[in-house]
Amino acid sequence: MRIFARPVLALSINEPQWVEIIRILRQQQQLARYAYLFRQADVFMQLPQYARHHLRNAEIIADKQLRQVSSEAIELTKLLAPLNVRPVFLKGAAYALMRELPAGIGRTFSDLDILVPKEQITAVEQRLSVFGFLPEPVSAYDQHYYRKWTHEIPPLRHHSRGTILDIHHNLIPPVSGRAPDIRRFWQHLDLTDDGYQVLSLPAMTLHSLIHLFFNEDFKKGFRDLTDLHLLFAGFSEQDWEQLLQLAEQTGFMFELMLACRYSHSLLTTPIPAWVMQQTEQYQPSKLRLQLLDFIFLRLLSPQHPLLNTYLDQLAALLALIRGHWLKMPPQILLGHLSVKAFCAIRDALFGKHQFSPKRPG
Repeated sequence: MRIFARPVLALSINEPQWVEIIRILRQQQQLARYAYLFRQADVFMQLPQYARHHLRNAEIIADKQLRQVSSEAIELTKLLAPLNVRPVFLKGAAYALMRELPAGIGRTFSDLDILVPKEQITAVEQRLSVFGFLPEPVSAYDQHYYRKWTHEIPPLRHHSRGTILDIHHNLIPPVSGRAPDIRRFWQHLDLTDDGYQVLSLPAMTLHSLIHLFFNEDFKKGFRDLTDLHLLFAGFSEQDWEQLLQLAEQTGFMFELMLACRYSHSLLTTPIPAWVMQQTEQYQPSKLRLQLLDFIFLRLLSPQHPLLNTYLDQLAALLALIRGHWLKMPPQILLGHLSVKAFCAIRDALFGKHQFSPKRPG
């Protein structure tokens, strides 16, 4: 993390140390992003050949993904136009489509996320299926879980290109009781230079931090925290004001406080003092804050078997419990965990392949 804040420190790392660093950054999907930081700091060419080789390969893969995202964005926009639906590209896809946005440079991802109006999500799904976006095989229970409780439908995969598409109608599961009035986010839209629809920078950042702090799995937590750092770094005073206003309107000031706290403490993100003062008003009790620090100061640092301790494993368990608790009321959570436990035992006894749903077609 010190290298992220001060890329020049990479010059003091010897080649044997680079072997471990490359493994950690690859697992965190950060190699291409670090290559960008090293080039920006004008130290890339002074790094050992071993490091440059792996960083350059990661850049090539990230550039290829960027071209693929642009191609998919053209296709999706064209396919949905007859429905009068203009998708809003979210998260990694949005960062990449905004071209000069630092959060998009070197950012890699495994799927595309789009937001569409809830009342049109069935028509969107049906139209995309005609053009090769077919549902991923999931169990009948998971189909029910997605469609009744969550903010998205089951993932779609293009039959030939392999592109995975997540179609959202909200930003977090409505069953959580915390889902925002999505109309407020529809009021904060921008167009990229190529005419794709994305959330405005403040709304995009709020979605990013909501996604991070409502999560239960933090294997890519460090990547997501660096997203926030790079988004925050491009803020004007007006952007900060809009972010605070939108977080207040939608009920996510607590999550904004967490984002500012851990981005500043772990990555030395330059956050204005007046913003820190406003968000600190939403800090919980001292004991709860200590527990959150125990979890997030560990899980928002790079995760890798080379680094993890039993305390990291405990933090991951607590985060898993916290994430599920935030997303579902107790009675639904209990039923959900019971089904998942039964399926895990069943698969262990009889083999997962016996019960796995088959891909359509």
